[in-house]
Amino acid sequence: MAIKAKELAKKIGVSEATLSLVLNHKEGISQKTREKVTEQIMRMGYGYMFKNAAKMQGKSDKNILEAGTASAIEEKGYIGFVIYTDTGLFMENTPFFPLIIDGMDAMARNYGYRLLVINIKREMELQTKLGYIRESGCSGYIIYAPELPEDEVDALLGMPIPFVLLDKYFPGKNIDAVTLNNEQGIFIILQMLVGLGHKRIGYLGSGVDLQSFAERKDSYQRIMNRLGLPVEKEFFVDVGYPEPEAVNGVEALLRNYENLPTAFVTDNDCVAYGAIKALMNEGYSVPGDVSVVGFSDRPVCMYVVPNITTVRIPRARFGGEAVDLLIRKLLKNPYNDECNIKTEVSFELVMRDSAGPVSR
Repeated sequence: MAIKAKELAKKIGVSEATLSLVLNHKEGISQKTREKVTEQIMRMGYGYMFKNAAKMQGKSDKNILEAGTASAIEEKGYIGFVIYTDTGLFMENTPFFPLIIDGMDAMARNYGYRLLVINIKREMELQTKLGYIRESGCSGYIIYAPELPEDEVDALLGMPIPFVLLDKYFPGKNIDAVTLNNEQGIFIILQMLVGLGHKRIGYLGSGVDLQSFAERKDSYQRIMNRLGLPVEKEFFVDVGYPEPEAVNGVEALLRNYENLPTAFVTDNDCVAYGAIKALMNEGYSVPGDVSVVGFSDRPVCMYVVPNITTVRIPRARFGGEAVDLLIRKLLKNPYNDECNIKTEVSFELVMRDSAGPVSR
């Protein structure tokens, strides 16, 4: 009976990373661990899950281990993609991973590496988390870090492993990172709205404590001031996240105020969707009465009416840049460990139906 690797790892009592190394005949774990896990897999009848299982049919476990060692020598090894989850609120509503992973995998293969995904949750014991990383035996790691707390960074820095953060950075830490150019994203949104005649532009936040969201809020205030436009405090508010909470938050806002701005910028597309639903529930036309702009270009933007105007993250490029930076770190080229690099990936505007010219 077929079984998923995640379920098999749980049955055996090892991490998914360790199981992957065994099934794919990769180095990075002790011979004792490899033999123990291999024996359990074969005893449980899941030998078909080994890489090249058909070629190994009829051979002993020792043959499988010897073949795996030879295979590992022929390749450069793995790059680990560590997905760190804290509350999960943001991660569960982020359908970006397939494209991010595709971009990383393509770039890794260009350099002769393969990609290994490692899931880590905040509630795990610290040593368990670090063990997951150590046992994977990867050459280096990209850590998807929107929910990574600062108090865990020092533990990572204390490990003798090269790594790059993705979608977060710590100014006071000696870490390389690939992040989003949130200021540029907000700028092109506001530039577009001003070009459509909007002068009163509000901001609807999610209330989620993420670095990217904070940067978008700060950028909105700075750019509005630079453009000579007012930041109206009553319309610079957090309304909730994800979409159901945003609907409730915007409906409460509409009950308290009638003289609305002609446009709203939002933290992300889920908030934009909630705002559109709330506005239409209260009889407003979008974009006839109020324009609404999202951020990130999630699939929801195309599935709702009106389709949501937003800015798009080049997701494949986002992941690929992280791999490129990590490889340069591994090669110590062109810089050494004394110099940190922060790469920012820019957005592109996607015009759809939720934003239009001022009509009042």
